[in-house]
Amino acid sequence: MILNIIFSFNRAIQLDYLLQSALKHFKTPSKIVILYHTTGSHKKGYDLLKEKYADKNIAFYERKNVIFDSSFLKTIRTRTSLRFFLNKNLLNKQGDNFKGLLQKIIRKNDCEYVMFNTDDGVFFNDVIVPQEVFDIIRKNPEDGSYRLYVGDNLEGCPEYLENKGNYYQWDYYRDKEIHHWSFPFSVDATIYHSKGLLKHLERILYHNPVTLEDRGFRYMCKNRLMRIGLSPIKSSLVATKLNRVSQDSLNPTIHIKPDFLNEKFLDGYTLELVIPEKIDNANIVPSEIYLVKGDHKELIYSLDDHGKKVQGLLGIEGAKEQLE
Repeated sequence: MILNIIFSFNRAIQLDYLLQSALKHFKTPSKIVILYHTTGSHKKGYDLLKEKYADKNIAFYERKNVIFDSSFLKTIRTRTSLRFFLNKNLLNKQGDNFKGLLQKIIRKNDCEYVMFNTDDGVFFNDVIVPQEVFDIIRKNPEDGSYRLYVGDNLEGCPEYLENKGNYYQWDYYRDKEIHHWSFPFSVDATIYHSKGLLKHLERILYHNPVTLEDRGFRYMCKNRLMRIGLSPIKSSLVATKLNRVSQDSLNPTIHIKPDFLNEKFLDGYTLELVIPEKIDNANIVPSEIYLVKGDHKELIYSLDDHGKKVQGLLGIEGAKEQLE
């Protein structure tokens, strides 16, 4: 079984949309865990989600402010790592237990495999993981992973991928250019061996999903881990660039305000996105965005020049340029 850990911050209505897509399209047995934190009235949005999905066996874990997260002890080996710990945890009033809580969730679960997702994603194709893929990851717990957001439908898909019939395989370290097929660690829709990954998460310095991916990538590259890349023939998930909630990133978005969306969610609205029928990019700007409540359907966004600019900045290497 796959443990699907979804990271979420102040985006309950977008998380709701992701959950609906996961329940519809994820056919391989899985268990969903939400690891979230909030500010202000956004907490009410997550309380609504807990009620809405009470019968779906979805677990919610809230990040908590702590004075000291002991999970950092295994990571402090240099002055640089000590400085990171002091700035991000011990001496930071906003320091929380993200690292320790994430590792505890993986450690305490009985799922052999684990994947991460962020709340701006959406599954658009059915996910049926081939048994051969599980076998490869099981035999290579520190080197094998299965990435759901890539496939040969994406522009720039490398020609060196090996077609194994119902999945692709490649070497993450073959290409020196940075792109989806040379990036051996991601917090989006990539399945790992739980114990194989946890062993290394315990050694990595991180304090939120952004630094987890950044430092996780650098750690894997330094140690030449997660070499075996696997994916479906066609991708199954896209990231939707509605907004940005992290202060650690300036990735381009169309800036649909999370506070506005939360107010609508608390008022009974849900999200509906119009995404392209032909997906050729792992990151998309929806052509239209609606808020729906009963028979009422409100258009809040239609693709404009800024949206086209944002889409143009998104490629196989991720964001080609940062935007305020």
